[in-house]
Amino acid sequence: MNAAVPDAFGETLAEDAPDVSTEDALAILRRHYGIAGSARPLPGERDHNFHIQTDGEGEFVLKVSHPAEESGFTDFQNKALDHIIAVDPTLPVPSVRKNLEGEAQFTVSVGGSAPRIVRLVTYLPGQLLSRSPTSAAQDRNLGIFLARLGRALRGFFHPAAGSDLLWDIRKVAKTRPMLAHIPDARHRAMVERVIDAFEEHAAPVIPSLRAQIVHNDMNSYNVVMDASRPEVVSGILDFGDMIHSPLICDLAIGAVYRWPAEGHPLAPAARFVAGYQSVQPLETEEIGILFDLIRARLALIANIASWQAERFPAKRNYVLRLITEVWASLERLDGLSSADARRYFLDHSNPE
Repeated sequence: MNAAVPDAFGETLAEDAPDVSTEDALAILRRHYGIAGSARPLPGERDHNFHIQTDGEGEFVLKVSHPAEESGFTDFQNKALDHIIAVDPTLPVPSVRKNLEGEAQFTVSVGGSAPRIVRLVTYLPGQLLSRSPTSAAQDRNLGIFLARLGRALRGFFHPAAGSDLLWDIRKVAKTRPMLAHIPDARHRAMVERVIDAFEEHAAPVIPSLRAQIVHNDMNSYNVVMDASRPEVVSGILDFGDMIHSPLICDLAIGAVYRWPAEGHPLAPAARFVAGYQSVQPLETEEIGILFDLIRARLALIANIASWQAERFPAKRNYVLRLITEVWASLERLDGLSSADARRYFLDHSNPE
């Protein structure tokens, strides 16, 4: 196996993007939006993002896409945000700011590179979930929020929703070649067991489950909490991994980041699921594979992060920022059987 194997999953992850400077970002802002302000780079997996602060016009995020990003996929994100705001205006999601020509997105060449798609969305203030203290109330409120977001998206569709994404739980088995980039043999064996269990228990069931367009990436760096009340959700960011997928896959992704704490390793996830079910009840078949989907997402993170860390050394700290929690979670969940986990979710994730 070699580093080139995963390239088939898409050029936006397989190739690094040319750099975009703060000066470039401010020039784009002035020329295309008529806005002046300051720009601070934000971390990102594929795109170049900047936090923009202005005098009197508010705060924004300027997004300069990877050169390989297709315009249909960014249009998908723009229209999804518009749809969510129209259906549920109380849901805190970014809104799209059009340029001086009235366009939600356009292309520019930055530093002589290939044309890149540019967008501007509102900035959501607050404290990242990754930096917020956890609580049982927070677990439940996050589940409620994700269910509301799913409801807002259920009547929406876009041709790009069928894109082939690397971050699709259903395709975790295709990341087996990336196991070669996990240095620890014990960790490799654990991830392989997870993929085997997914193929045995979850893969045969997934085609029969209800599906729609979902956010697909409720990780702890994509959720903003109220800084003074860390149990209250202030917003969700980064719709770049949206996909048409089973609802239970979206739920499993969010449940992963309710990291195992004291007591039963699935207790925080069960509270999250209970909150979700208070808005959107789950079907028996969905609960039946939830544990295997949670572990599959952890395996996906381990494989992709290990591969990216080797391929892009400059991004190593960013792509491995959650790897300690991932290995700890996989080890704590390794002792549970799918049947025991299913019983636990059935007994402890019912809405109160």
